[in-house]
Amino acid sequence: MVAVIGAALAHDAVAQVEAEAVPTIAVAAEAAEPAPARVEASAIELEEVVVTAQKRAQSLQKVPLSVGVVTSETLAQSGNFDASALENFIPNVEIDIDPQAPVIGIRGYDTETDNVGFEPAVGLVFDDLALGRAEFIPDGMFDMDKVEVLRGPQGTLFGKNTIAGVINFHSAEPEQQLEASLALTGGDDPLQRRAEAMFNVPLGEHYAARVAGVYWNRDGDVDNSTLNRRENTLEQRAARVKLDADPGDNWHVGLEGQYSDLQVDYAPWQLDSASPAALRYAQGYDASTEDDPLDAHTAFGTPGYVDRYSHLERALVDYQLGDFAGSHDVKLTTVLGHAAFNLATIIDADVSAADLINTDFRVDYQQDSVEFRPSGVADSLFGLAGEVEWTLGLYAFHSKLESHLDAIAGDNLIDFALSDAGLEALGAPDLGALGPIIDAIPNLPGVPINDKLLRGFWQDTRSYAVFGQMNWSLTEKLSAILGARFGLDEKKADFDAERVGVGLVALVVGATPFQTTKKRTETDVSPKLGLQYQWRPELMSFATYTGGFKGGGFNATAADDSNLQFEPERASSFEAGFKSRWFDKRITFNVSAYRTDIDNLQTVDFDGVTYQTSNAAKARLQGIEIESLWRPEARWFNLAASVAFSKAEYVKYRNAPAAGDDTSGADTQDLSGRTLANAPTITGTLSPTLIVALPWKTSARFGVDLSYRGDSYSAVDLDEHSYQGAYTLLGAHLLFGDEAGHWSFVVNGNNLTDKRTLDLVFDNSVYADTYTAQQSPLRSVSATLKVNFF
Repeated sequence: MVAVIGAALAHDAVAQVEAEAVPTIAVAAEAAEPAPARVEASAIELEEVVVTAQKRAQSLQKVPLSVGVVTSETLAQSGNFDASALENFIPNVEIDIDPQAPVIGIRGYDTETDNVGFEPAVGLVFDDLALGRAEFIPDGMFDMDKVEVLRGPQGTLFGKNTIAGVINFHSAEPEQQLEASLALTGGDDPLQRRAEAMFNVPLGEHYAARVAGVYWNRDGDVDNSTLNRRENTLEQRAARVKLDADPGDNWHVGLEGQYSDLQVDYAPWQLDSASPAALRYAQGYDASTEDDPLDAHTAFGTPGYVDRYSHLERALVDYQLGDFAGSHDVKLTTVLGHAAFNLATIIDADVSAADLINTDFRVDYQQDSVEFRPSGVADSLFGLAGEVEWTLGLYAFHSKLESHLDAIAGDNLIDFALSDAGLEALGAPDLGALGPIIDAIPNLPGVPINDKLLRGFWQDTRSYAVFGQMNWSLTEKLSAILGARFGLDEKKADFDAERVGVGLVALVVGATPFQTTKKRTETDVSPKLGLQYQWRPELMSFATYTGGFKGGGFNATAADDSNLQFEPERASSFEAGFKSRWFDKRITFNVSAYRTDIDNLQTVDFDGVTYQTSNAAKARLQGIEIESLWRPEARWFNLAASVAFSKAEYVKYRNAPAAGDDTSGADTQDLSGRTLANAPTITGTLSPTLIVALPWKTSARFGVDLSYRGDSYSAVDLDEHSYQGAYTLLGAHLLFGDEAGHWSFVVNGNNLTDKRTLDLVFDNSVYADTYTAQQSPLRSVSATLKVNFF
């Protein structure tokens, strides 16, 4: 919402300011001149922001729901080039861009994606194409226009699996003018090199093409002393081609293809709170092994990686039908799309230099979809009251997913089984003082044993929906919002879990081989009802009720046939708020309050060997979001601020998995009334920016970004080891640019105080009473030079 817009205004490079923002540059350039007796409001008012949150172009201030907007320049100039930075500018958003399993949450609710059988809680839309998997989110963050974050259930217009919200990505569109740009980024500790290029060319009066590409190489944060490399080092090559055509007076056609190839040294995991036996055994293979999860050091021996290739192709066709069946400005929109990715991952599961168990995780996914969406404006609803803005739609979707999650025995597994740590992992009685004596015996030579647990999963999904929504003017100021979506979902899944070798890995994991086929059919209804009142041109209030639906499915990582399915979630959400602008549009102040009840909440918990799936009885998300942007008459200063107070908790969850640190021996615990994972109670941002005019028609901007996150747990079972206390991150940037927009230079820094925090903690896959942790990104500083050639 406005806080993010404020951040965008505060960070946008002079070279990137659009035509409507030129007065902002004029203000900066004139700052050194004597102030006139009265400043014209039009020169300093906040620019109008247009969003497509209701699948039509609207002013952000007129949309009756909570929406956050951030430009690509904001991300770039803050030194961030992936979607994880959105959480630093938009409150109540949580994004972990893990290269093999991204996790996205809004208002305290997310879905663990390590289990590919789970559908996402947050929908992704890229240039009007709905994407069915969170794995697509890191691949397209270049040559962007803006990103919209829609908070709360969005099932009526965007369909199932948007129960927490939608992130709507908009890449830059082809223009009818010659453009070319090159942005070069460099940084050290961690080393970073990035080049982003764009070329836009008109092809006659009615056609235009745009080509953009990026090469990005960035070192990771975590030093691996065993392999002598930095974990999470990435290299990406990606490109996008777009063609816009207006072949007739009423036609518009947009064609797009995007391709991305990403390689990452993986994973940036560290041992945490290891048992004495586990630490002794691991140190026997690398003496530098320790269990401090905040020292950016790890020691494991398998050179893991993530290789991911993705592509999408999309065609959008608009036909302006005009007047039809009593409506005006009728437009017929058709969106055809195909998207796919394949993922290959090798992970050192034990996170130690001993070669014990490695995970081979592979996913192939593809989807095809078509959406037909008429929209228009009618003078009334069957002669009643006033104007009706309406949108209707038909949607069909088909996806195929194949995954293999294989556990492979390492050469030291037999030696491990005879050690104190190995006996501990197998549940043997505590050896006490005898344990260190056993560990003093020299390790056995590595022995390849060809022992594996192979888990294959194949899923075919077909979804169909019909939907509609309208905004009906009951009076000059009061409007009613009416909408509904009816959906049908059909899934078929095949499971194949088999054992290779003597079954030692299967014993450690507790797996029983099986083969089976499952089918399920689900229907859903997602309604929307609301009222919107326009008190005056710059003050609007709204109240809505929205239903949401998240599909049920299959446990793709099941170790036996006892835990194969889980049921769908259904949400009921109430939201009320107002949006306003004051003092000649120099201040924006928006507030939203919400409460969402989720029935049959889906949960997935990693118990150290496998993922357990279930449905909690009920969860509730409630809170208030406040966002504001101020641009004073002084012209040289902007201030954006936001804060969200939220409470996401289990209303009833009596049979939750026991926490890993539970010493009572119980298999379950009662989490009723406890918080959800990854759900801080308070999040907030503060972004002041100073603008200074310089000679030769240039200017400088200095901005600071403060991002606060309250305390939270990263584990679903609320294990105390996964607790992260509240913290504040400090970022800053200094930008120079010319008034004409030919060039800009920005130096930026993130986490400048080098705050050490934990992003993720879970039970170690092999060692007993030991955890695996992942740090949040450490301090980074980089500089970007951007040149526009035309």
